[in-house]
Parts: sequence; C-alpha cells; structure tokens
Amino acid sequence: MKKSLVFLILFGVSMVGFSQNLAKDTTEVKSTIADFFELFVQDDMKFFEKNCTPEFELYEAGSVWNADTLRSIIHKRQAQKRTWKRTNEFKFIKFNVKQDVAWVSYFNTAYLTNADTNAKRTVRWLESAVLVRKNKKWLLTQMHSTPLK
Repeated sequence: MKKSLVFLILFGVSMVGFSQNLAKDTTEVKSTIADFFELFVQDDMKFFEKNCTPEFELYEAGSVWNADTLRSIIHKRQAQKRTWKRTNEFKFIKFNVKQDVAWVSYFNTAYLTNADTNAKRTVRWLESAVLVRKNKKWLLTQMHSTPLK
C-alpha cells in the first residue's frame, strides 16, 4: 500500500513537471515564430539570425528559400521606400514537443496598411514549422508555408 502511494505521488509530481515544461516550451516556440516574422515587419536579418539555424529552409508556395534567399529579399526591400506597414497574427493549431525537437502548425495572417494611401490588405497562410532546441533556445530549422485565398 505504501509503495503504491509513493508511486502515485512521484507519478503525479513528474506529470506536473512535464506539464509545466510543455507549457514553457509551447510559449517559447510561439515566441520564436512570432519573433522570426519580425524579419518581414522590420526588414532586418537579425530576426533570422536570432531565431533560425544556419541550415534553415522555408518552403514557400512551391519554392525553396534559405538564408541567402531571405537576405536577398530583405536587401531589396531595404533599398525601396517602405510603403506597407505589416502586423502579424498567429492562430496555433497543434504543438508536438519531443525532447529537443518541436513541430507546430498554425494560421499566419499579415495585416498590411499602406503608409501613403491607408489602403488595407490581409494575406493568410497555413504553415508548419520544425524547431530544434540548441543551448536552451528554440530555433526554426524548417518551415512550410501555403498561401490561402
């Protein structure tokens, strides 16, 4: 009887710890994804470097993008007048965390406002991402993005 009670207590304590770790990981993964997309809000590669592994790949509507692709896109955008202001919204669908690997699916919505005309646009994607934990930080290593109508 005592052994069963001790086992139940230890099991309950470990489940609380697991639940807290999953909640912490979920929060950190969400934060990494949101911070990565500041790359497109602020046109600054520091958000890539801070949130992605060097081998990161983004599969965007049938194209493969890597750090060089994103650097080129951001460089072109920096050379142009900023016309559109962007804010992002994420609606997370599912989280999976197994030790130092996480994969997540979500809807990504970009709200765009033209600085000159105040015209508004909304762009939506269905996305999934794979993250790895390195040095206690979650980093994006792969993302798949499908534009929605």
